[in-house]
Amino acid sequence: MRRLGLLGAALVAGCLADGAAWAAQGEPYGLRGTLVTVEDKLLTVMNDDEETFEAVLTEDTAVFAVTPAKWSDIQPGQFVGITSVESGDQRVALEVHIFADDLRGTGEGHYPWDLTKDPNMMTNATVAEIEEVSPAERQLRLTYKEGEGENAAQGEQVITVPDFVDVVFLAKSDDPGLIVPDRRVFLLVRDSGQGPPAAIAIAVGLEGAIPPM
Repeated sequence: MRRLGLLGAALVAGCLADGAAWAAQGEPYGLRGTLVTVEDKLLTVMNDDEETFEAVLTEDTAVFAVTPAKWSDIQPGQFVGITSVESGDQRVALEVHIFADDLRGTGEGHYPWDLTKDPNMMTNATVAEIEEVSPAERQLRLTYKEGEGENAAQGEQVITVPDFVDVVFLAKSDDPGLIVPDRRVFLLVRDSGQGPPAAIAIAVGLEGAIPPM
């Protein structure tokens, strides 16, 4: 597992009202896998290497529902998250998650991510323009804010999105019934100092979706 550093702090701040306090308590990191058991607040998750780990839900854990979406659902003006890699002279998407409108601005920016062992980046940004470069590829021009206050500047990335990449819709949920065994999950966690790490946020795949981020 790799620490997410400034990215984790950005996501915490975007997910939770008291994100600054959470971020100050420890460096967040991501965990991915399938829920094996849910016992009260204790989750057991198995990753794709068949390794198991535990995490604890808290009253402040943000819960997100991940549902299937289509390549054609990506539209100008949306706030999206895209994991991408360098390929030749362009950035190419590995996945796209479309944020619900009330999550606009979550983790905004362009920063290192940990979806694969090879270098990859996460870009959480607004879709400014879409160009159909072929029947199977679109190029997205994304804009985002970098920095805070008077030091804030606008950043931009152009990312090619092939038609075969996973596209999902991400929305916040207040339904604890989403968190049940056999569902795929992505967790943002922080070591608690004692026992399993505490879950800052959990994204749960529904309708067959796998949280791709």
